[in-house]
Amino acid sequence: MLKDSPQVQDLLARCSMSTELTARELFPDIFYAPFSALHEKIFSAVDSGARHVVIAAPRGLGKTSIARTIAAREILFRNTSFVLYVSQSSTFAEMQTENLKNDLRASAIVRTLFGDIKFSDAVDLDDTFSKLAWVAFGSTLVLPRGAEQQVRGSNWRNFRPQLIIIDDLENAKEISNEENRKKLKKWFYGDLLRCVNKDDDNYRFIYIDTIKHEDALMVQLLESKQWHSVQLEICGDDLVSFAPDYMSTEDIKKEYEAYEEAGELDTFFMELRNIPVAASDATFRREYFQYYNELEAKLDEDLEVENVVILDPAKTVKPHSAESAIVGIGINRRTGAIYIRDVDAAKMHPDDMVDRALAMVLRLKARVLAIEVTSLHEFITYPVKTAIAQKNMVVELVELNARGSKIEKRVPALVPFYRRGQVYHNRAVCTAMESQLLSFPKCRRFDIIDAEAYIVELLEVGMKYFCSESEEEPMDAWEPPKEVMLELDDWRLL
Repeated sequence: MLKDSPQVQDLLARCSMSTELTARELFPDIFYAPFSALHEKIFSAVDSGARHVVIAAPRGLGKTSIARTIAAREILFRNTSFVLYVSQSSTFAEMQTENLKNDLRASAIVRTLFGDIKFSDAVDLDDTFSKLAWVAFGSTLVLPRGAEQQVRGSNWRNFRPQLIIIDDLENAKEISNEENRKKLKKWFYGDLLRCVNKDDDNYRFIYIDTIKHEDALMVQLLESKQWHSVQLEICGDDLVSFAPDYMSTEDIKKEYEAYEEAGELDTFFMELRNIPVAASDATFRREYFQYYNELEAKLDEDLEVENVVILDPAKTVKPHSAESAIVGIGINRRTGAIYIRDVDAAKMHPDDMVDRALAMVLRLKARVLAIEVTSLHEFITYPVKTAIAQKNMVVELVELNARGSKIEKRVPALVPFYRRGQVYHNRAVCTAMESQLLSFPKCRRFDIIDAEAYIVELLEVGMKYFCSESEEEPMDAWEPPKEVMLELDDWRLL
């Protein structure tokens, strides 16, 4: 390889602008496996140029190796004079900066293109700071620091920290303590963010970690408008892998089952999906879920079960770009059972959505199709009515209106039914719905559980109340005047 050849110079120019290319071309012994779609999003955020970048990535994605490569690129191309490498402890930070030094030494390609890198001790650094700091090329200081260690006042040859790499800052054990979380946040905002030269305008903070607690510092930063944030997960609610080259759907499902068996699904959501859920405060819990077998239950033949289909369409000018949800539910008012029989949720074009909703109506022999019409009205009801007429179907259409604008207030209405053990899931179709329930209200998507929650309004609209559990003789039922009965629709009468 000729170092001065046009091809090599072009490669170096592109590496200087791309962390991904630096990783693949200059450190092939570290990054020997193909990058997944999740890696691509990490590299895109790192190279975005944003001054504050926070990346929540699933466990095991090579976050620390990427963090070291970010620093390596800045060192090799002399883009920074002061790298501050921060982690949960000084020991871990020092170990990673030593690994960084070894990365630079061990790469044959780096030696060929950049020569043997001269490393020296930071003899002119204030004794207050780590003695394991070192200097590369005589021009770039690398200083490791642990959480809550002194960083303010760090000054080397009149340079303040310019690249601040924050890698795995929050300790999984300590973060469970509220006082520890408060102390870390106070140090982060009061010391770490103030260690740079604000007048220089030549500094960047890059924080890479996995969410370890629902009240973690990282959660705050992900929600902050001041930080360019990327929140990644290995799969969606249906457990289908977003990066099958890295982790297959089959492996994800095995992990999910293992966490479920151990009663640690909140850990699964946080470590692999970066969804913070407090197990003790969760709105819905795994133990609330009851199951039934569709073949054994024979709900289609049970005359006591009323089947309904609820359609919650995407509310956007581009319906194909957002998720719609269709949920089929069976109701037995005598036993109080609510069966979640079928679920269909995806990005659908309007005509496809209507066809799929009506197909579920036929499949479940439902007598009611309920549609959430808020903000859509005739734009959704007209095509449904047209399709019903064209297919010569006999099904009652019930319009539902959102009572209150917040999903967070509608979904909890399901909790009493779950706590009393009235809701039964068809295990074959409810995985995505259960993921949304268990991670509520922090779930990425609400489409399925929002549709499910409308069963409460539908029951109220139809005046469908469950029978008493008491064995005593029921009181005489009140019968509304005949003129009132004439105003009630069929869903209320039947």
